[in-house]
Formats: sequence, C-alpha cells, structure tokens
Amino acid sequence: MSRLEIFKKMMSKAKANGYKGNDYDYQHGFILDGTNIYSLIFREDFAKAIWGEETRSIISELTDEEIKNNSMFNGAILFWSNYKKHLIKLSMTDDKWNYLEKNINFND
Repeated sequence: MSRLEIFKKMMSKAKANGYKGNDYDYQHGFILDGTNIYSLIFREDFAKAIWGEETRSIISELTDEEIKNNSMFNGAILFWSNYKKHLIKLSMTDDKWNYLEKNINFND
C-alpha cells in the first residue's frame, strides 16, 4: 500500500470514529513527505479515533525480552489505553508508515 493509500484509509477511519480535526486535504504532499505526518498521527484525538481508548495491560503484549531490556517495565504492571500503547510503539519504530499499515485495522 502506498503512503497516500495508507493516509486516505487512516483519515477515513479517524473521521468515521469521530475525529473532527483538520483532514489535511489541501496538504497531502506536505503531510506525506518526511516527518510532517507526525503532526497528525501523534495527535491524541487522532490516535484515539484510530486505535480506541480501550484500556488493558501492556505487559501481556510485550515479549519477555522487551520487558527484560527496558527498565521502565521491570517489576511493573502497566495499564495503557490502546492508542497510547500504539503511540509508544510507533514512536520507537524506524518505519512509521509500515507500522501504520500493519497496526491499523482498516476493516472496522
């Protein structure tokens, strides 16, 4: 899927789930090029519309290796909203577009 396709599907999903912010129609090239997409995908209201606010333990979703190598998680049971979990993982990944394509359910 191209960046433009991901962007359009992401925006459709967000709008369908109540996102009321700017849809950046007039700035497709600007948003899709480089790091400008961050101004949208890291917005809390946008992330909530994409991934939802359901809260659950992130420990159950981490591998033992991830827990062992990150002192933030050692010995703690952490609960995060679904969108916060994805924003954390998204911020740590090198290929943001690949993460978005693989971790957004465009079918609901």
